[in-house]
Amino acid sequence: LEDVWRLFDKMSEKDCVSWNAMISACAWHGHGKQAFSLFQLMQLEGAIPDKVTFVIILSGFSHAGLVDEGCQCFVSMGQGHGIIPTVEHYNCM
Repeated sequence: LEDVWRLFDKMSEKDCVSWNAMISACAWHGHGKQAFSLFQLMQLEGAIPDKVTFVIILSGFSHAGLVDEGCQCFVSMGQGHGIIPTVEHYNCM
C-alpha cells in the first residue's frame, strides 16, 4: 500500500479513476476511515464522485463495520450528488 501512496501523491492531476483506485486500495486493506478521508479530500479537490466511487466507499464502510457512515454516504449519494442507487449500492448496505 505504501508504493501505491507514493505513486498517488506524485500524480500531478488526479481524476475520478485515480481517486477510485486509491480509495479502493484503502478500503480493501481494512482502512475504512482512511478511505472516507480520501473520499472527502477527493471532493474538496474538485473531483466528482461517480456511481463506482459510491460502490467502493459503501463497500469499504461495510467491511470496516462503519454502518452509520455508510448510511450517511448512501443518503448523500442521491441527495447531494444526484446518483440513483443501483443493485450494487444496495448490496453494500
